[in-house]
Amino acid sequence: MALELVDYLQGSFSLIFVIISLIIGMRILSKYFEFKNRLYILVGISWIGVANPWMPDSISFLMNLIVGESLDPGLYFIIGNCFLPIALLTWFIAFTDMIYRKAQKKVIIITIILSIIFEIEFFTLFFIDINLIGNINPLSRPFTANFGLFITIYLLVVIVAMVVTGVIFAQKSIKLEDPEVRLKGKLLRAAFITFAVAAVLDSMLGTIFEDPTDPLLSVMVVAVRILLIFSALEFYGGFLLPRWMKEIFMKSK
Repeated sequence: MALELVDYLQGSFSLIFVIISLIIGMRILSKYFEFKNRLYILVGISWIGVANPWMPDSISFLMNLIVGESLDPGLYFIIGNCFLPIALLTWFIAFTDMIYRKAQKKVIIITIILSIIFEIEFFTLFFIDINLIGNINPLSRPFTANFGLFITIYLLVVIVAMVVTGVIFAQKSIKLEDPEVRLKGKLLRAAFITFAVAAVLDSMLGTIFEDPTDPLLSVMVVAVRILLIFSALEFYGGFLLPRWMKEIFMKSK
């Protein structure tokens, strides 16, 4: 099918978000070689994993532009969901490295068990009936999935878990005396909250706008993707605080 305006907007802004997230994730990860601290590897992988659900959209968009076809539904679901447990695990290891070190072993064991259960359940449903995971209706939107209850609940759990722990860590940074550390905490808190709002809104767009030609849908798609991009930049500032960002926010005070 021919791509509509909303498809170009969704695909292109998803691609921009994914590219920015990959760059930021790799940038954070590369700091390990400078500081020899595994925290940078864990956090870098975590943010790349957070952007994972938008990778199938990006791939399908590029495929539509090049060959006029979308990603196979099976690959769409595998790429968008199977790596989320890894992102959650690396984030919890990073979080308990930073705070709650005594609880790290229990948190990691519980997370691994739940991740294994998710993967088993996912592939069980995948091979029994892929529609139990979700479906992609090319007659409405060529690369937008409607997820089933299982994936929807899991995605919600991942979002809540990462946002709550992220805000907890950010709040501890904000309470410190060092103004630069406080700024990082504020940016990190903003990153998790912005991401949560954008992710929830993104999941609701298909339900709110039944008509894919509704002009307001295009506006909302752009707004949500811009929020996602802002969350990535805030996350970057919250961990590395590049000089240009530091100058902007410090001078504003």
